[in-house]
Amino acid sequence: MICLTNKMNMENNQRITKQELERIYGVDRTTIEVWRKRYGLPIIEISSHSKYIRKDDLLEWEDSMKEKIEVEV
Repeated sequence: MICLTNKMNMENNQRITKQELERIYGVDRTTIEVWRKRYGLPIIEISSHSKYIRKDDLLEWEDSMKEKIEVEV
């Protein structure tokens, strides 16, 4: 059971690279940086050329952005 739990946690904390985010959303790196600085996209920076986000963090950020958009509309 512990192994299954650890595996599930690893899947939930899957890393998505900045380049993968660009492909997923169909945007360029500048847009991702704007989202990071202006909207708090929780990118983890390993080095200036290595950045990623955890899948769970991305889903949580998306949900928080949906709530903000709904309030503004």
